Amino acid sequence: MTKVGGLAVFLVTIFMIAPIIPIIQADTVIASESIDLLPAGNFENSDQWEITSTSGFTNNPADYTIGMVADSELSFTHERPDNFGTHTSWASSSPTGSNYSLGEPDSYYSWSKGPEITVGGFDYTGLYDKEIENVSLLLHFEIPNALYQDTVRIILENNGPDKLVREFAHTSSGVFRMNNPLVIEMDDILDWDWNKIVNSQITIDYVSQGTNDDSEVRLDALGVRVKYHMPWYSFENIKANHELNIEKPPVIDISPYEGEIQGLTINSCGLTPDGSDDSYWTFDVEAPYGQELGRIHIYATGNYTIGVLPDNIDGDYSPKQSGDLLDNPTEKQHIRIDIQDGCIEYARVDVNNPELTVNGRITGSVNGLSSASVLKFAVGEYLVETIPIDIGYFSFSVPIGHAFPLDNSETVIGIASRFQWSSDGNTETTITHIDSMSISGGFELEYDYSPSCQNIANLQMTEDEGGFLMSLPCQDDMTERRDLTVIATSSDESIVSVSSMYSLEQNLNFIELQTIPDASGESRITVNVYDNSGSQDNVWTGIFTVTVSSVSDMPVIEGLPIIVYIDLGDTLIIPIDIYDPDSDNFVITTSKSWATLDEQNNLVLKPIDSGLHTISIVVNDTMNEITESIMVDVSAKPDLLIESLTIKRNGADISDARDGDIVEIYAYIRNEGRGSANEIDVRCYVNEVLVDTKKIDTLQPGALVSAICDTALSGNGQDNVIRIVVDSTLSIEESNEDNNLKEMMIFISLPDIDSSDDSLNLDKEPIVIILSIVVILVSIAVLQLSPSKIKKPYNKRK
Repeated sequence: MTKVGGLAVFLVTIFMIAPIIPIIQADTVIASESIDLLPAGNFENSDQWEITSTSGFTNNPADYTIGMVADSELSFTHERPDNFGTHTSWASSSPTGSNYSLGEPDSYYSWSKGPEITVGGFDYTGLYDKEIENVSLLLHFEIPNALYQDTVRIILENNGPDKLVREFAHTSSGVFRMNNPLVIEMDDILDWDWNKIVNSQITIDYVSQGTNDDSEVRLDALGVRVKYHMPWYSFENIKANHELNIEKPPVIDISPYEGEIQGLTINSCGLTPDGSDDSYWTFDVEAPYGQELGRIHIYATGNYTIGVLPDNIDGDYSPKQSGDLLDNPTEKQHIRIDIQDGCIEYARVDVNNPELTVNGRITGSVNGLSSASVLKFAVGEYLVETIPIDIGYFSFSVPIGHAFPLDNSETVIGIASRFQWSSDGNTETTITHIDSMSISGGFELEYDYSPSCQNIANLQMTEDEGGFLMSLPCQDDMTERRDLTVIATSSDESIVSVSSMYSLEQNLNFIELQTIPDASGESRITVNVYDNSGSQDNVWTGIFTVTVSSVSDMPVIEGLPIIVYIDLGDTLIIPIDIYDPDSDNFVITTSKSWATLDEQNNLVLKPIDSGLHTISIVVNDTMNEITESIMVDVSAKPDLLIESLTIKRNGADISDARDGDIVEIYAYIRNEGRGSANEIDVRCYVNEVLVDTKKIDTLQPGALVSAICDTALSGNGQDNVIRIVVDSTLSIEESNEDNNLKEMMIFISLPDIDSSDDSLNLDKEPIVIILSIVVILVSIAVLQLSPSKIKKPYNKRK
């Protein structure tokens, strides 16, 4: 290791950018005061609220809903008008046979100069459950000439005494209403219902006076038009927003850079586990002067647990859920959050348990509104309360400490109402009144300000560099610079030592940093500056990090063998020791994806190909790099397995047999290994007696093949063992030699010598015939091969 000798002293006045670790400035509070966080909740100024409405699923303004701020209240008025439908039923029957007057107008008409024209038969199918609003009579008719003495009367019949609807007399000209029908309101004539309308008959009576008729009446069509309440449904939305600018909301937010973390890393979303066994975040929270801590809130995804331990309380952390009230709210709280997975963005503890309190009432009628009609209250992005729209007073208080924006931006207070109706068509008015709204928990503090110093940036030093002297300009509203107390501490005195001093000549405070020989790493330097008030709370605190870079030392790899042997599919763990004399922060990489290192830096080999491989292990500590290699001989072996064993007779599976049965023993053999197997012998045994041998030329990995042994069974009246052995000579090297045998039991009956069963005799006849033929053939062969007959020499008799 190279050393840098001597003490290098640098006098530096630091003018720096904001440090990575925030500056902590804890001023002394001398007074506190409660404040109203929602002044606009008294509804005295309509300009403070923006009211908008929409109709249905569109962005069009609502037709029946308006909102206003007036008379010290916010009101939403939903005033829905009557909804009407009309239907005209044309006469469909005529007791006087005036058929040309039936149905809709068609230019054909019935006429009369005296006889009555009577029509009826009005139908309103599907409307009989609707409420009637109005009944009118429609007539397509004409009186072609003026009436001087004669009259034409329109009469309503079949509803009690006949009622005169209209009379035409002494007209100066004809009445022509064929194309433009005459509409006569009949609401004053009768208290209508559907039965009365359906049963009604209308008579057109031409009454003659004298001997000569003035004219005639012609009727094309007559109908009764009913105006009724039409059921309908829809919805409208209305909302009122107020932008609330709270300079100091009653919350204490803790960012991922605050507190202490173990087994966690900081990334863009916040704190995430780094894979260690314990991953937790700890921090402390104190209530502001004269206030109480309220609820704890965690903004996170994934799984985590919250533990809280009040100061001066013995025991373990008490479990809490996000949103729970803290115990001992005036005490300092020690909080620990254990993170199993996911990410924690922020933690928050609200002050004084801020609540949104609302008082109001709902008046009018809600008969036509559905249960989906609600009144909602939101703070920022959070819906904090929903109440149904029911007639009467309402009041609630709901915690909203979680709803203040994390970025201290404007908080939008929103009130929205949904009026969704499914009514019978009658008019209805519903009004929601918000009488008052308030947000509790607000406070203001009066401070005796702490000293103020220039920010301190992180510092980079080199191992064995020596000393570094930096100035720390500070100001205080009451204490002179020379009377300020500066206390500097190092989180790791084995890396950097720190002290402070004051220069009367320069009227400056200084911080002296001294590296420790042969040491490198990071140390957090905490600087506390107190004024002469004597209050420990009246302090300026600066935290910065000193990073001491190590002198170049090579990483070390120990315990790595030259070559190892492994079967394909197996895992081999090789204990090795990897370290760096100067740093625990180094990166280890390997040249093969199947060669990795576990948490103990053991080399874990899981080869995926057979053959001879060279693996390079590279260790890099950003300054130096070392490479070591290991040879890995990977062999791929087969693994022969008898998957199933069956015995067949005449092609059918059997579990017992008779003496003399000729059977086939089927063995299904699979190669479950990663290498091919060649020249595989398969042996079949019956009760330890080898009955057949088969040969399989080649069996690829994963392949399945069957071997069939033929044999005749000898009966003994017992269970017999059928055994198949693959690679009985162990000539094939396998990854598993323990699965090359499979057995099964089969019962074989005793020979039945005395049986006279016809079927048994039939079975023996072919055998006798075959044996006879064989004997004959053998005899012939013997005769052919035997020597010729010995002949005596011929002696001619003399």
